[in-house]
This record gives sequence, C-alpha cells and structure tokens, in this order.
Amino acid sequence: MSTDIPNDYGNQVQQLIAQGKFQDEQAVVNEGIRLVIARETLHADIQAGIDELDRGEGIDADEVYAEARRRIKAIEERQS
Repeated sequence: MSTDIPNDYGNQVQQLIAQGKFQDEQAVVNEGIRLVIARETLHADIQAGIDELDRGEGIDADEVYAEARRRIKAIEERQS
C-alpha cells in the first residue's frame, strides 16, 4: 500500500525526520497508525467500563479503598 502525504503535513514530517525523531516518512506514518490504533483501543476500553457501570457491575469506591488499606497494612506488618 502506498499513500501520499498532504502538503500540509509534508513539511512537519520532514522536520521530524530532520530532527532525528524518525528515520524516514514510513516511520512517521507507522507511528501515526500505531497512535490511531492505541486511541481506538483506549476508547473501546473506556466504553466497556462505562457499559459495565451502566449494568451495575462497578466496584464501590469504599471497597477499593478498604482493600488498599488492607494491602498497605499487610506490607507494613511484613516490614516490621
């Protein structure tokens, strides 16, 4: 697959290469694709969490804090 880089982005791409941040145009494109995929994955994970909360599957904050306190106490006791 090949693609053309619009002039609006071409200068920025060349700057990134000149600064040594990327080896070539393909590396810039690859990073852009990686970032889009990461963003889409993050959005999907957030939506899954929202859906769980909507179904009442969330964890109560008090339970989370209580568990954290138990773990901290256990660590402190082991270190004593």
